[in-house]
Amino acid sequence: MSPRVLAGIVMFLTFFGWGVFFVPMGPYLAKAFANDSTVIGIAYGMGPLAAMISPLAAGWLADRAFSPRKLLAVLGAVAGGLLFLLPEAGTARQFQAGLFIHSLAFFAALPLLNAVVMASLSDPGREFGSIRLWGTVGWIVSGVAVGSLLPAFLGADVATSPLIFQLGGGALALMAIGAFRLADPEPRAATGEPKVAGGIGRLLGDAKFLLFLVFSVLFCIPLALYYSYANGFLKSAGIGQTETFMTAGQVSEVVFLALLPLLATRLTAKTILLVGMACWALRYWLFAEFPSSGAALFVAIALHGACYDFFFVTGTLYADRKAPEGLRNTAQSVVAWATLGLGLFIGNLLAPVLHARFITSGAGGAMVFAREFWLYPSLFALGLLVAFAAVFRDDTRLSDAKE
Repeated sequence: MSPRVLAGIVMFLTFFGWGVFFVPMGPYLAKAFANDSTVIGIAYGMGPLAAMISPLAAGWLADRAFSPRKLLAVLGAVAGGLLFLLPEAGTARQFQAGLFIHSLAFFAALPLLNAVVMASLSDPGREFGSIRLWGTVGWIVSGVAVGSLLPAFLGADVATSPLIFQLGGGALALMAIGAFRLADPEPRAATGEPKVAGGIGRLLGDAKFLLFLVFSVLFCIPLALYYSYANGFLKSAGIGQTETFMTAGQVSEVVFLALLPLLATRLTAKTILLVGMACWALRYWLFAEFPSSGAALFVAIALHGACYDFFFVTGTLYADRKAPEGLRNTAQSVVAWATLGLGLFIGNLLAPVLHARFITSGAGGAMVFAREFWLYPSLFALGLLVAFAAVFRDDTRLSDAKE
């Protein structure tokens, strides 16, 4: 099996294992721990909290002491095993503790996977998208499986059953096997690029990279609302099979991943990041202004491809370009810490405030969203877009290839 095919399979399994439980976890917890009103918010806060702790250590180890692909395999196996056992938790606190330990392993593995794959490519800006899209396919398959295929086959509501965690755990265990078979890539120094000493301090000493991290943190604050509340919002709007409906975002992600290599040779990283920021502001605005329009909600979900690829994937590639040799795993881990960690963690702390003020209970306990719940994040994202355009001055491109 070629390394590129194997890397694609590992990407698929990683994101399948994540998406198959992460999207429907809210409804599962609402059913399993019906008397605990805090369980959903705390559970969705475990990932960001873990992402502020473990990725930096894993990146440092991968750059300094251990084989990155072996460390990735161990972390994947631990994450898979813990996820498989989560339904055995007898209380909400036991569930949250198990999820937190799983998240420590998973969010340490995620940036390592990006670093291992990109370091093996001659031109990551043009080639990474063709491998990363298999992660998107994995997320799509997980949503369709939970929302449509498995319920039709089993005749049961899979989204609120322990099966979502067992499927995720099995997928991550297989990912670990595949990761162990990936090759440790040759360092860039072998091609003539000098290797440098230093650690996180050297990365943060680059003013442009530091500014990029600051805006990444700020931009991920409202993003927490989308991850935690989009599914419930769509259900409140009368959308059926929301897990399947939301895969429209991942389908569009495949399209925009195909466009990214073309843009990488024509536009700067800053320009692509600005497009991604604009799409986030637009999708929040559509949620706020057209909550009863199925077409508008579909457009908002379908914007996910541009939102994710032009912000998160572009940010990953930008970090790889800016990282000195010997700090590539660390650079990916720092970005994960800023986005999946600190930014989302702050967002999850603010979410209960917005929930209490702008969400009420309707008939049958259904959530009723006020317009401001999504309008404020839209205005916040728009303000960040304007500020980023004004103060971030970096003409780095994601690829050196000619147009």
